Amino acid sequence: MTRPGEQKDCRLAALTWAARLVAAAVVAVLLTGVGVTFHALWLVHRSGEPAPASVIVVLGGGVRRDGTPGPDTLARTNHAIALYRAGLAPRMHFTGGHTNPRLPGLGTAMADVAIAAGVPPSAITVEDTSRSTLQNALLSRPMLPPATTGPIIVVSDGYHLARAWAIFRWVGYRHVAVSAATSFGDGTARTKLRRIARESLAWSYNFGRIAVWEILKGLGVDEPETSRLLASASRKAVIPV
Repeated sequence: MTRPGEQKDCRLAALTWAARLVAAAVVAVLLTGVGVTFHALWLVHRSGEPAPASVIVVLGGGVRRDGTPGPDTLARTNHAIALYRAGLAPRMHFTGGHTNPRLPGLGTAMADVAIAAGVPPSAITVEDTSRSTLQNALLSRPMLPPATTGPIIVVSDGYHLARAWAIFRWVGYRHVAVSAATSFGDGTARTKLRRIARESLAWSYNFGRIAVWEILKGLGVDEPETSRLLASASRKAVIPV
């Protein structure tokens, strides 16, 4: 039989361990935020552009209610168009969905901007159902050249690109270059700080989703069904993933 004093000691030990875990999680998120910030600043201020690649992959960054690209998405699209015009890749791929199924996906909206700017439709592919960075990579993979045929350039904002790079590496691309349209996207300082905080949380969330993917794959669940499950998780997420 456990004595009252021993029960109190057990509760105290449990609370101590819980407090340590919470503190460790907070420190991890803060350190991730610092890393995200410095990496974003470095990407924009480094000299030169990526080496030529087989395709420029543009990740959507927000959409207006009427289905047109938001300012961050337009900045990414225009930055990618400049890379294309500079001859860094012969193809462009736009990826991103929309929360309203009655409106065109963000990938289609970005492609329309590129075509209006003079990019030939034959040089463009589109994925317009994804709802997360992880899905950007997974659902775009069948439309992109095989990972062995050459590097790809991923375009987003600087705060997002470290995670995007890691995800595209995870899905099989061994040569992933990145190019930042801006450091932290459009908006006020408060908006940019919020993006950094949410991006820091998204790292941990993505690690969990990747672990689920690997477990499901190990259990023999086919890739389309796994993607459907991840899509369901994306719709319920409270942070951008």
